[in-house]
Amino acid sequence: MSQNNHDFELQNLLDSNEYGFYKFMPDSEVVENDLGYFIKNKTIETYSYVTPKPLGEEKFEDFLDFTYSFFSDGKEYFIIKHALDEYYKQNSKILRQKQLIGHHIDTGVMHWKKEDREKLNPSPHVEYELLSTRTVKKWVDVFFDGFNYPKNLRKYITRMAKAQSENGIEFYVGYVSGSDTTCFCSFNDGTYRGLYGVGTRYRYRRRGYALTLMSNYILDTIKEDSNAKFCLQVQKNSGAEKLYSKIGFEEVIIQKRFDWDP
Repeated sequence: MSQNNHDFELQNLLDSNEYGFYKFMPDSEVVENDLGYFIKNKTIETYSYVTPKPLGEEKFEDFLDFTYSFFSDGKEYFIIKHALDEYYKQNSKILRQKQLIGHHIDTGVMHWKKEDREKLNPSPHVEYELLSTRTVKKWVDVFFDGFNYPKNLRKYITRMAKAQSENGIEFYVGYVSGSDTTCFCSFNDGTYRGLYGVGTRYRYRRRGYALTLMSNYILDTIKEDSNAKFCLQVQKNSGAEKLYSKIGFEEVIIQKRFDWDP
């Protein structure tokens, strides 16, 4: 397999994991076809995005045509997430001609392999609980304390978490001395376990609890499945990116985001 084909396959695996995670959002339309992954969310428009597969990159005009059709001929907001590689450079002119606005946040997609085990920082001081659909509100409570999400979205995020939990996505809360401090959720697509919604309550930040929680989870998982691999997404050049790298996550793809905002 050539290096280029390997990169395309890896990119497709990581994009597929994200699509699988967001697939179960309420009030959404989702499509996966040979050209790419397409999600249209009617409640939170910034969750509406499209990502080309290798065929969609090869036939980029066809990918864009389907995208515009999917979003009511370009009358609705969407984001194109495209890997920042040589093919992106070729297609950036097409993106500009379509009047897509370059987004100022680049996303690094990182993954973790068992070779990075020595970098983990586990500790029994941070315990964690796998939540049921009935108790997933605990995750929502920590998530909203850890992130500056508008309060009016709390009801929707709760619906989203319940729907995802019902469809196999796992929600976790971490505890220190009995107090819920951190949270994350995980989607296992059979190749990668994607980690999403990693957060720490405001008053517990800068104590390393999230990294310890993730280290404990990864270590427990690889005890059960020695070949387990993990991936996550993070804003480029952010503090979070530096933190994840401390426990062995490495960047494999940079995604550039383009907005269509009618």
